[in-house]
Amino acid sequence: MARRMPRSVVVTALLCGLVTATSLIGAAVLKARSERVSTPTSSSVSAPPTTPGVGLSGCLREPCQVLASTTVGGTFVELIADAGATSGRLRIGGPSASQVIETTVTELGVTLTPTSLQCVPGSASACLVRGEGPEGTTGQVVVGRSDKWNAQERAYLSSAGLLVLNNVVSDSSPEVIAAQYDCPPAQDSCAKRPVYAQVFGLSGQEIGCTRTYGRIEQLPGYPQISVPSAQLRDCP
Repeated sequence: MARRMPRSVVVTALLCGLVTATSLIGAAVLKARSERVSTPTSSSVSAPPTTPGVGLSGCLREPCQVLASTTVGGTFVELIADAGATSGRLRIGGPSASQVIETTVTELGVTLTPTSLQCVPGSASACLVRGEGPEGTTGQVVVGRSDKWNAQERAYLSSAGLLVLNNVVSDSSPEVIAAQYDCPPAQDSCAKRPVYAQVFGLSGQEIGCTRTYGRIEQLPGYPQISVPSAQLRDCP
């Protein structure tokens, strides 16, 4: 006949088992709490601020802003400026494009605005980046041929405050047209002087000038100057 264990031994064994189980459960709870505290949830992680549609190649000083955009010959073009609009870039082909061209007119004291960009399609498409500077309206031209765009070295100046692209010569590319005051260099104020339009090819060569007009509004086709090439003459 089997001997029964004393009741005191059974009670002691049960208590030991209960204490062990309680310890294991407490350790598991503390570990779970520790993991929840040390591992942040996704809602607590803040991503760096970004500006939609600009990207890393946008400008020199954040926040970047797209001042103007247009499509020329099927190519999307954006003018992007930094926080003060005193430096910028022309991005060709949209946010995912790698072709970014620095503006040079900002180095001449020009501040970019939403009206600084004009593009005209052609066998050689062109974009004009312009703005007001210390000497008057100043601009640069970026020319695109076969999806390759290049900034031209020459800067264009309009003393009368009007600088545009338009097709003047009977070819398939636009020209640069700058309105100028017919004003002696020594004269302090030229605001009431006659004006004329000066026409340049995309490579920077001077093509000719119109006759003088009493007011800038009288220039043919103002404000998008349209001058028949047959009416051009030697410039003053």
